[in-house]
Amino acid sequence: MSFKTIRIVLLLVILGLVVHHQFNDRARIADWDAPLFVAVYPINADGSDAARNHIGRLGQADFEPIARHARTEALRYGIAADRPLYIQLGREITDSPPPAPVGGNFLERAAWVARMRWWLWRFDNQGMAPDIVVLARYFDPAKSTTLPHSTGLEKLRVAVANLFASRSMQGQNRVVMLHEILHTVGATDKYDLASGLPQYPHGYARPERRPRYPQPAAEIMAGRIAESATRARQAENLARTVVGPMTAAEIGWSR
Repeated sequence: MSFKTIRIVLLLVILGLVVHHQFNDRARIADWDAPLFVAVYPINADGSDAARNHIGRLGQADFEPIARHARTEALRYGIAADRPLYIQLGREITDSPPPAPVGGNFLERAAWVARMRWWLWRFDNQGMAPDIVVLARYFDPAKSTTLPHSTGLEKLRVAVANLFASRSMQGQNRVVMLHEILHTVGATDKYDLASGLPQYPHGYARPERRPRYPQPAAEIMAGRIAESATRARQAENLARTVVGPMTAAEIGWSR
């Protein structure tokens, strides 16, 4: 057998192992018979004192509402796991991930995903080996009234959440974090990318409601509460969000 043939066989074996691992990983997550371990790593994204102080005050209890809300919503779909998500706060990290392209095309986004894959391969997970990595990037709200777009990557099981370094905005931060965590397990956005408005019907908490507006809550993958056909506001906390039927099907909570 020639060296070239051996090399091709080895590459095919490696490819097969990768595909097998990804298939088993997705099947395991889709079963929801055990909690998914989510590790949150804070980052001072703008180097501000506000972000540094906020990160210093973070504790495990700040993330428990996310796990509790996930459990409440999972129970509505018959998922009986004690807690679908187990969330652990890690230590602050200083090695920021590569920034996502703003309005990038397919090739630019593919290149960014490749850089993220390399970054994660070198990433120190602090001995936690989580199922899902959340990179919580905090910004001083006095300096940044709008934040870069957050993102969640299913293939890498990593979420990059851009958040405000403010206790008063913790509710909104949790909405963003759960939204991005659900992206990593297969949920898709339920809002119009151009306008940011929730898409009807799947981006509405209660699309059957009459009158339709205002909606009482936000579908978590839309993130905003529709007040009219042309106006919506950000859900201020997880109590104002639900996991809709389409999202539940995408993440394996329903069939």
